[in-house]
Amino acid sequence: MLSKSIRIAFVAAFLATLPGTVSAQMQTWKDVQVADVQTMKDKFVGLAEAFTEAQYDYRPMEGVRSVKEVLALAVVEAHIFPTAWGVTAPAGTGTGFGPENQRVGALNRAQLIRELNSAFDHLIGAVRNMDEAKRNEPSTYFGRQMPVHANIATGMADMHEHLGQLIAYARANRVVPPWSR
Repeated sequence: MLSKSIRIAFVAAFLATLPGTVSAQMQTWKDVQVADVQTMKDKFVGLAEAFTEAQYDYRPMEGVRSVKEVLALAVVEAHIFPTAWGVTAPAGTGTGFGPENQRVGALNRAQLIRELNSAFDHLIGAVRNMDEAKRNEPSTYFGRQMPVHANIATGMADMHEHLGQLIAYARANRVVPPWSR
């Protein structure tokens, strides 16, 4: 039988290894944000592909965005939000929300799906490639001062609202979201 002091030494040695093991498994806030944007990409693109061309014109009532307009807005936000974080928009992007929304709104279904993929790849890269110093710099989100990492979180919360809007539109049109099948 092991003496009490040897057992304590073994337990202490085991416990000393835990913080490294736990921290190696813990995701950073940036990792969480990148994974969140990737999940949103999969869902936005999945819904964009699940709606028919005719359903892109669906809007539940006058004065609200259509399916196509919500998808276009996701592209616009994925291109424009990162400019507030110091990231350059992709070549060909309109300067500001209005011009970019006009550009993207003119795309057909197939072009919009390609642009949605590309826009989310840009957004994922913007978040993934940002170092911690940059993530802590000051930024502005529609007039509100906050660190870049909070600006990213606020922008993603906005995009989640639009994803929820698309899910409701899908259900109203008997379109089953691909991840629910």
